Amino acid sequence: MKTKTLKSLQLIEMVLGVAITALGLSLMMKSGLGQTAVVAFTQNLAFLTQMKSGTLIIIFNCSCVLIQILIQRRQFPKLQLLQVLVAWLQGQIVNVFCYELPGFSTWIPGSYGVQWLAMIAGILLASYGVAVMMTADLIRHPFEQLVMVLSERWAIPFSVLRSRADMLFIGLSLLLIVIFHLELTTLREGTWASMLLLGRSMAFTFPAARKCSGYCQLKERGLTSVSLD
Repeated sequence: MKTKTLKSLQLIEMVLGVAITALGLSLMMKSGLGQTAVVAFTQNLAFLTQMKSGTLIIIFNCSCVLIQILIQRRQFPKLQLLQVLVAWLQGQIVNVFCYELPGFSTWIPGSYGVQWLAMIAGILLASYGVAVMMTADLIRHPFEQLVMVLSERWAIPFSVLRSRADMLFIGLSLLLIVIFHLELTTLREGTWASMLLLGRSMAFTFPAARKCSGYCQLKERGLTSVSLD
């Protein structure tokens, strides 16, 4: 007789959400039509430093955790230190998909239409992955949580501050592109599409994630564990 607790389900679903999100980000990178504002910034840094994209994502997200700790100090929940694990896992999965996975890592879309298919699929996967991770309600995503902490500190609505953060990182990416003469591949039409579609798509990816979540189903029944033969 094996016992599967709510916490174990939360952990499994959180890891699954991180993996799905990383796959979505990787597809967006492979599309060649741009990425989300934050990933575009980290990828431009990757071009400059010759580091892997996933490695820069790890460094960026770990920096977000550090800033949270500096702001919240003793109020920082100890459990959320595991955001570092989320950052590491997401970055490593991106590196595997983009640099190591046979077939996928060397794949280049053969036409503009296929580029858009990859971009839209990436946006939807990233949206669903974030929904799965947030539905698990265990460890928060480092960057999103930093924005939440700052929105509470500055009394600015999360959605407003999140949009401003996107514009900030788009501006920083453009600055890097102009100063260092980088190719304009990280900020393209797909970047604007992701800004328009990523948030809106969560109107149906969140209900889908909740419907598929074993953790949510058990929680709604008021159970703390389930026994499986």
